[in-house]
Amino acid sequence: MEIVVNVDEQFNVSLKSVKDILKIKPNDTFVIQQENSHTIILKKTGDDDPFIEAINSPAHSHNKSHDNLDQLEDELWSS
Repeated sequence: MEIVVNVDEQFNVSLKSVKDILKIKPNDTFVIQQENSHTIILKKTGDDDPFIEAINSPAHSHNKSHDNLDQLEDELWSS
């Protein structure tokens, strides 16, 4: 897919023509990588919802074993 965009007097590039295709929202953040003197790559960052990311990879979960969790549960219920 090729879409032509123009640079305005303030050096702004409008992404309105691709906002629906790329699901761009206001305040999205992008990284620009320069491939060569004529080519750049625009990569969207921060797509993941931080709550979903926390559920999928909870902090310090690698330190917990099944045995430790069972022992902790027993300690909590015995108090």
